[in-house]
Amino acid sequence: MEKIIEIKDSKIITDILNKAFLTVAQQYNFTMENAPTFPAFINSDRIENSLDKGLKMYGYNMNDQIIGCAGFSYYKEDIYFIERLATLPEYRHLGVGKKLMEYVENKIRDIGGKIVEIHIVDKNIVLKEWYKKLKYVEIRIDEIKTLPFNSCVMNKRL
Repeated sequence: MEKIIEIKDSKIITDILNKAFLTVAQQYNFTMENAPTFPAFINSDRIENSLDKGLKMYGYNMNDQIIGCAGFSYYKEDIYFIERLATLPEYRHLGVGKKLMEYVENKIRDIGGKIVEIHIVDKNIVLKEWYKKLKYVEIRIDEIKTLPFNSCVMNKRL
């Protein structure tokens, strides 16, 4: 049985993020030293702090195991960030990410959000194209001096 549930346990979220983003970190040579805030290296204290500040996280539960997650937080006016989208590597390409995105977008729409924004590694062309299929448009590239990559900012009007 498959369902999406709210997750409040920072350790579960951290475990999914670390495992899911490790493949990306390896692909682009991100390390704890050059990208300490990248989700592959994030710790549960940081997630707990985000949850305390209003991050809402949801997990994709398949056969009583959470195999993916996504969340959102308020940004400003009627704009929300969708963040921490991750699917465990062995469950990718099954539509889990798309279902999580739709679920989170609907949650944001239900509370009056009009625009959602995401930030991704700019050189991850495959991911950028996946978001474009979900009707996201690229709005800018942010240079991040403390990380070894630029951030592509995309958004979508709900």
